[in-house]
Order: sequence, then structure tokens, then C-alpha cells
Amino acid sequence: MKQQTDKPSSRDSGSVRDSKGAAQTEKDPRIQNGDTEETQEVTITLEEYEGMKAAIEETRDQHLRAAADFDNYRKRMEKDRETLVCFANESLISDLLPILDNLDRALDADQGGDHAGDVLEGVRMISSQLHKVLGQCGLEPLASVGKPFDPSLHEAVGVLKASGHDEGTVVAELQRGYSLKGKVVRPSMVHVAGEPGGDSENGDEE
Repeated sequence: MKQQTDKPSSRDSGSVRDSKGAAQTEKDPRIQNGDTEETQEVTITLEEYEGMKAAIEETRDQHLRAAADFDNYRKRMEKDRETLVCFANESLISDLLPILDNLDRALDADQGGDHAGDVLEGVRMISSQLHKVLGQCGLEPLASVGKPFDPSLHEAVGVLKASGHDEGTVVAELQRGYSLKGKVVRPSMVHVAGEPGGDSENGDEE
């Protein structure tokens, strides 16, 4: 009779493998931690911490300054654009002013003849329409007569001895001045009260 050789059962084999796996797990800590490396703690000094904190604050300040500079740049560009739009038609308006002058002079002149009234009425309508259109663009006439002479608003072309007017007061307007959106595009051409031939404190000419 052949003797049967005892073989380890499957349960015994599993036990052997389990014991080997346990031994391997004890030797390899990565298996114990789910095959991940252990986190290492880094220790820094207080001086290093303060340095990093200061660097973060500096970066934050730089960001805030850059944002403020950009906002100022944006506002400046918007203002420049508005200024460009306001004065884009300045040259055109300056060319139209002589036409407006002629219309105003025609209205001020004495007209004779049977149709003088109709002509004056037509010219008056044209002048009114032109004043309205230019006014919508921001054009405004400058006040002159009876006002103190202002070199930024008036151009003196003569000095007149006028009773009842203080010296340096505008007594006559030869050509009306205008401002566009608050900017003088043409000063008023005026006569100023004073002593003819004398030196004027306002820069008047003889």
C-alpha cells in the first residue's frame, strides 16, 4: 500500500501566505499607510516666518497699488475722451462765427425799403436757428458791455473816455466773444473806459 503524503490544505496555504503578508507589512510602512509616503513636518524659525509674512504683505500692497493705478488711468482716459468729443467741432464752430457775426450785424443795421421788414425777419430767423444749433454744441456768448475788463475774456482794441463808467469797464463791444463748454474760443473785441492815450492798467491799446 502506498502511503499518502500529507499535503498542506488550502486553509493552511492561506495561513502561510497571510503570515508572509503580515511579515511584509511590518517591514514596509508604505503598505500600512495605504502605499503613501509619510508627511514630513517642516520647522522654521520665527525670523523666517516674519520674513514670509512681510513678503506676503508687500505682494498684497503691490496688488492694491496696481489696481488703484489702473483705476486712475481708466478715469483719466474717460476724461480725455470726453474732452476730445467736446472740442472735436471747435474748428468748425470757429469758421461759422463770422457768418453769425454778419447775421447779427444785419439785424442791428437800419434797413430801408418796402421789404425791409421781411428781410429782417428772415435774417432774424436764420440767426436764431444758428444760435440754437451752436448752443446745443455748447457755444455760449460772452458778456462784455458793463463788465470789468478781463484779459482772459476780452481783447481791448481801444480806450474811450466814457462818463458814468468806471475806468477799466467795457463800454462797447465791436465783436462778440464766445466760449465752448467753458473754454474761450474767441475773446470779445471791446472798447474800455479810460483816458485815451494814457497807460492802462488792463493792457488796453490806444
